[in-house]
Amino acid sequence: MTDVRHRRAGPDDAATMAAVQYEGFEGYRAIAPPGWEPLRPQDDLDWLRDALASPDTFCLFAETEDGESAGHVAFLPAMLSRRPEPDPLLAHLWQLFVRPAFWGTGVALGLHDAAIAEAKARGFARMRLNTPLDQVRARRFYEREGWVLAGEIRDNGFGLRMVEYRRVL
Repeated sequence: MTDVRHRRAGPDDAATMAAVQYEGFEGYRAIAPPGWEPLRPQDDLDWLRDALASPDTFCLFAETEDGESAGHVAFLPAMLSRRPEPDPLLAHLWQLFVRPAFWGTGVALGLHDAAIAEAKARGFARMRLNTPLDQVRARRFYEREGWVLAGEIRDNGFGLRMVEYRRVL
């Protein structure tokens, strides 16, 4: 595993989080339909700052010793997500992005496991997440970590066919 440290993210981390998220979205071009353009999280920094300021949101950064962002993970109650579900025991894994230079190093697994542990500590019994249907690398990772395919999400406003995974905690 790459030597990274984890730290809780807050509102001041919104721009860094958006940049890493956008870098991840850029990687979707290879699986996207012609003409697809990724969402620009940088255009919604106020929303992202508010989300990171909320005690309901958990966000953890992985950083190198010199402060370089390796990736992040975030979740919130599913009933507060952009696709709410009124189940107080369901958490929504909102983001898990690792920069390509850190793929295969254990950073994703460390972030994932930290989020799972925190969700359990907060009393959640289940989690869900969405990922692009054709994002094979991510899907293999989630399946290896015990996530089960729950179905396809038709129109999520993202412009890609998405699937939902769920996991019992």
